[in-house]
Amino acid sequence: MNREIFQKKEDNFINVFFFSRFHIFGAVFLFSIGLLFFIPVIPRIQSAGPVERGVGISVTIEGATPAPTPPPSGGGGGGAPPPPLPTKAVFEGKAYPEALLTLSKNGAIASTFKAYDSGLFRGELNGLSGGIYTFSIFAEDTDGRKSVTLSFSISVIAGTTTTVSGIFISPTISLNPTQVERGGKVDIAGQIFPESQIKIFVASQEIVKDAASDKKGRWSFELDTSPLEEAEHQAKAMGLTGEGEQSSFSQSLSFLVLKPGALVCHGADFNFDGKVNIIDFSIMMYWWGPKKPGNPCVDLNSDGKVDIIDFSILLYYWTG
Repeated sequence: MNREIFQKKEDNFINVFFFSRFHIFGAVFLFSIGLLFFIPVIPRIQSAGPVERGVGISVTIEGATPAPTPPPSGGGGGGAPPPPLPTKAVFEGKAYPEALLTLSKNGAIASTFKAYDSGLFRGELNGLSGGIYTFSIFAEDTDGRKSVTLSFSISVIAGTTTTVSGIFISPTISLNPTQVERGGKVDIAGQIFPESQIKIFVASQEIVKDAASDKKGRWSFELDTSPLEEAEHQAKAMGLTGEGEQSSFSQSLSFLVLKPGALVCHGADFNFDGKVNIIDFSIMMYWWGPKKPGNPCVDLNSDGKVDIIDFSILLYYWTG
């Protein structure tokens, strides 16, 4: 009697043991198979290199696996297989009105296109294959200033359309002048999505100023340097929309605050080496144009621009 009871317990233990092991191995097998089908459709976004990733970027994937070709009927040959679905990536977001956008794929320029008058943009890359790509994008505003580059790595699946949306291109920025006596003004300007708010950050004293862009996306702010120390400082900006969207920072530009009376020009000798030669000519060419130069010394006739008249004055004082 006892032997029969012991034998039944042993049989039950063996059945439970093997039954449990079967379920565990079965669950692990099914989970592994599920991963094989699931992992390729997970979009991955990450920053690459010294570039930045915009806040609020999202990725959606559209497309379906085509239905299998039906077997041939008894009356003759089978039908042709359906053509493969196209594989492409679409990029949507906010830039500046008529901005020139450059889109790169794995470090090589793949497309250039312009934003709409509204500042919105949409660009496509067709003919892609399935795989992981690193895409990057930047914009150039109507004054030739460039944004920082946004970069993201994405897993693209063959036969689908991958849409990257919510891209908010950072503002462009310029400073004028780049050298100023303490108490003078520095004009900070750039372009952003129309009617956005701008936050301007000035280091090394952690000063934050506000500005707003107009319907063309242009913004500007006149910075009073009186509170700043006599040293080198940096300025950068970021954009905010009324819907709460936030861009990444612009480029960080430097300017120098000097003590009063320190900014004295030496005629056409722009580098103060006691000569007027090709070096001074190069400095003038850098600031050449119809706008007020960041280096006021190159504007020899003080008319707010650097042109042929200033060049003629430079030649008059030429020493070689």
